[in-house]
Amino acid sequence: FGGLMAGLLGVGGGIILTPIQYYLLVAYGVDSNIAMPLSFGTSLAVIFVTMIRSTKKHYDNDLVVTTFLSYIMVLGFIGAIIGAFISTHVDVSILKLLFGLMCFVAVINMILIKYPDNDDNISKSKVAHSLLGLIGGLLCGLLGVGGGIIMIPILTIVLKYPTHKAIGTSSASIIATSLGGLIAYMVLGWNVPNLPAYSIGYVNLIQFV
Repeated sequence: FGGLMAGLLGVGGGIILTPIQYYLLVAYGVDSNIAMPLSFGTSLAVIFVTMIRSTKKHYDNDLVVTTFLSYIMVLGFIGAIIGAFISTHVDVSILKLLFGLMCFVAVINMILIKYPDNDDNISKSKVAHSLLGLIGGLLCGLLGVGGGIIMIPILTIVLKYPTHKAIGTSSASIIATSLGGLIAYMVLGWNVPNLPAYSIGYVNLIQFV
């Protein structure tokens, strides 16, 4: 289902994968302070793989706008590392609240906002695309989602991308944000005690597979 959401909506699937993994880990007996970053890191590992496949299909269909993609990806990669560092130093209750708020805003946005249907007015601003990458990356690292949940609304509403190209471009950018977050969670959790078996930092290989 996470993979379906990744391909259909251009979101990494973390909005589905992260809460399910968290509650499974807690039910298994893992401490919530470990379960939360572990669910984030493992979700990002899955997102990284699914978005490579998703992006290839979108690219083949000419739905990935590459003009400013490098700006989004580089800043997204950096932002995800920063977000992961913040996440591992914030109380779990705050992260739960932020994740729930993010889901609520995403749903309202998808229901109410009217998206452009052509690419005649796509923004040419390098600064705006760079800021988008940074914000999406921060969200990716902070809450274990690919970043598309914030990238797609900004691409469509602010930068005037048509919906399908926003989804395709977001998919491509999430490859970078999820990779940055994945590396950060593996490093930040490297020497953490009481991790479940077969974990590399905050990435559990069994859940990932």
